[in-house]
Amino acid sequence: MVLIREKKQMKRKVIRGNLILPDRIIENGWLLIDNGVIKEVREAGQGNDLPSADLQDYSGHWVSPGLVDIHLHGALGREVMDLEVAGLKEIAGHQAACGVTAFFPTTLTASLEKVIRAIETVREAAGEDLPSDIAGIHLEGPYVSLKRKGAQDPKYVREIQERDLERLQAALGPLKTLITMAPEAGRNLEFIPRMVGLGWVVSIGHSDATYDEATRAIEAGANHATHLFNAWREFHHREPGGPGAVLDSDRVFAELITDGIHVHPSFIRLAVFRKGPERTCLITDSLKAAGLPDGTYDWGDMQIVLKGAEVRLKDSGVLAGSVLRLNQAIRNVRKWTGLPLPAVVRMASLTPAESVELDKTMGSLEPGKLASVAVFDSNFETVATYLRGKKVFPDRE
Repeated sequence: MVLIREKKQMKRKVIRGNLILPDRIIENGWLLIDNGVIKEVREAGQGNDLPSADLQDYSGHWVSPGLVDIHLHGALGREVMDLEVAGLKEIAGHQAACGVTAFFPTTLTASLEKVIRAIETVREAAGEDLPSDIAGIHLEGPYVSLKRKGAQDPKYVREIQERDLERLQAALGPLKTLITMAPEAGRNLEFIPRMVGLGWVVSIGHSDATYDEATRAIEAGANHATHLFNAWREFHHREPGGPGAVLDSDRVFAELITDGIHVHPSFIRLAVFRKGPERTCLITDSLKAAGLPDGTYDWGDMQIVLKGAEVRLKDSGVLAGSVLRLNQAIRNVRKWTGLPLPAVVRMASLTPAESVELDKTMGSLEPGKLASVAVFDSNFETVATYLRGKKVFPDRE
């Protein structure tokens, strides 16, 4: 959920630059912001009568909708499972520095008690004044496949139980919820329609599902795929498995980690050109090591090793999330696919917002939406970030 807090009346603000809309770019366009909401979007020659008292002129820079990351665990040595509001505030600051104005803190496979404490911490932090909005929560586990656990702690992997659903529902309340499940594990498939009925978005992931099993999950209401190709059954021409079912379905949103390590660029192209920008969500899946130097870090009961852009479990060498920044993900996909910039930006803003049903308030530069805006240079490094019309990076207003 995005909390719209009571605020003092704000002056009108005008942002000028190359506006990235869902379908085109307005060079030297004008964005009129009134009380934290986008009031008007104007062409270059239509700004003469706009107020200039609070003009933010970014001529020559890209002015993008604030990015939306629906899958990240942490950054700067902090993570969701630390169960600390202060840590979530630091993560939010890192997100603002990447041009991200809304994100879903993502849990890890743990005891149900710890997952519920994480939910409570996220709900508390969502009520704070943060530089990037906590728009919901992503529950990644513990209801995953032991065979496809990836870097998830095997001690806590299990199928969902009736009591689990009741306790999670009570803890989550109105918080927008995305939950990753392996539908083939135990009775997980039976719970999908009920979760959808609660308003949760159900994602297939960490799954050894066959094509038919994944298709049944999609028919039951799952419409999301967690970091496609990673921690999934292998994609084979005679048994395409879950990845084949996801690529076959026009209703499923597919997450991709586009750091060039988790998924080869050729498979990035395969997914993007099949699903289209309207069903592809760029994510980071970033861990606490994001923004830190190379080294070994504690990670729950395990340790992770960061070397360059790779994060791996120390004991097994298994890939464990990333240190990717979402603005960097855009730069990579633009290079690897050759798609127009509006289409690539869509995959990191409007499409993820649509996938969790938050596109009425965020994800694009359109009148009536929150004035959450990111400004990037020609290399897509962050120049400035605005949250509901207020500057939050590099310095907060």
